[in-house]
Amino acid sequence: MGAAEKKSGQHNIDYWVKHLTQEEMPAFAHTARIIAGEASDDESSASRLAKLILQDPSMTVRLLKMANSPFFNPNRAPINTVSRAIVLLGFKAVRSMCMSIAIIDSIVEGKDKSQVTNELSNCFHAAVQAREIATRRHDKAPEEVFIASLLKNMGKFAFWTFARKIDKGNGKLLDQLSRETDSNESLEKDLLGFSLQDLSAALNHEWKLSPLLDDTLSKKSHQDPRVASVTLAHEIANTSKKGWNSPEMKDLVKRLSEVLYMPIDRVNEMVRKNADLAATTLRKLGAPKIAALIENNLSSENHSISSKNSTTSTVNISNHSSEKNQAQALSDNSNFDANNNFPEPNPGLQLQILSDISHHINKKPDINLILEMILEGLHRGVGMDRAIFALIASNKKHLKTKSSVGWGHLELGGQFHFKINIKPGNVFDLALKKRKILQLSLAPNNPLHQLIPEGLKNIIGNSEALIMTASIGEQPIGIFYADRKPSKRKLDEACYSSFELFCQQANLGLLKLRPK
Repeated sequence: MGAAEKKSGQHNIDYWVKHLTQEEMPAFAHTARIIAGEASDDESSASRLAKLILQDPSMTVRLLKMANSPFFNPNRAPINTVSRAIVLLGFKAVRSMCMSIAIIDSIVEGKDKSQVTNELSNCFHAAVQAREIATRRHDKAPEEVFIASLLKNMGKFAFWTFARKIDKGNGKLLDQLSRETDSNESLEKDLLGFSLQDLSAALNHEWKLSPLLDDTLSKKSHQDPRVASVTLAHEIANTSKKGWNSPEMKDLVKRLSEVLYMPIDRVNEMVRKNADLAATTLRKLGAPKIAALIENNLSSENHSISSKNSTTSTVNISNHSSEKNQAQALSDNSNFDANNNFPEPNPGLQLQILSDISHHINKKPDINLILEMILEGLHRGVGMDRAIFALIASNKKHLKTKSSVGWGHLELGGQFHFKINIKPGNVFDLALKKRKILQLSLAPNNPLHQLIPEGLKNIIGNSEALIMTASIGEQPIGIFYADRKPSKRKLDEACYSSFELFCQQANLGLLKLRPK
């Protein structure tokens, strides 16, 4: 059977890109675009990233676990809020964590799960090695090298995740491909009409993820040290499967020592330490099976490391349990349950977030990041089911959602659109005028219930809600809103006071932005 016959009935690469983008991985494509998207400045990017993370309770919890891992946080400064992670670790480091989580989340069960987990294991291991190499080469943005390495084989794991679903009638062809233990571009092109590396490049172009990855896959910039860092890192990850003491690995370590101007024994120690860090971090991501693939290489009896490094590896791997307990303690400390999305009040977390806000205000306040920190405090610290910041429109006649967090926040945000400065006035007009916290309910004994507009009545239902004005000095700019309607929990005095305190802190930050 000729190559042309083998390709008959196969979907071309454009079909795969379109189908993966629109049908199979739209959530990943959307999330990855936001995470990897370049912005004019890191401050606006940071606030958008914080918003993206807080919209996903599962991502929030796992990101905080990763933020407390040795790889991303070697100083082990406790991090229990998203905003603190961004402030302490930096926007680019948090972006790398989010991309890692998004990739893990894109995996689905299937016949080819082993291909997918192998590719993800390789890519994450390579990404950790690449960031270390880039850092030692004084790269201006090691996190960009991390992301390019992480995504280098995304065509492969995307293909093997959905191949049986998209190409239902070509099981034998897929079986033939799956038996290949090493990448075989000529066979891929012969059977599919394109290589899986071509698919990686096409997805990267379509989703606008990484210019560095584009350079790496195009092979046009082989002299670029950043491209070399990505390539070397993937060689390390792939070669480690042959054994850390194999001739191939020894040759590779020698090459790397020349590139980094480091002694061979130190390079040996570095790459093995990075492999262990990769496995540890994957466990914090909630991917123990993928982590085990790296750990198995480290502890393989046939390719044992020196007694010194073997002891180090054993200690590190045995610490997985304690690190897992630390991560669980972190999650418990934030009183956040990713399964029901209803956080309990946490005074300690409130103080931490308020302290972070004060610190940020006293530096160079970024209003968007401050607002995301306030909403995180209301949701995860005060324990509100959902919270909104609604902005006054330029015509001063409407109030509309700018940012939201919590249970069903997207639907809530779409509903939260109200008229203001009308006659007779409503509760929003009253809040904007009095500049103080108002507690709302539809109970007849609530003095404000007749001022609540119909749309807001539907939002509040049988629960209670709190609102307060956000203002720059004497100029109102919006409203903070929070409730516990989804969980049907009551609002107590502590909740009332904490909500007011966070809104006041927001207004202090806004005041700093007022022109002198």
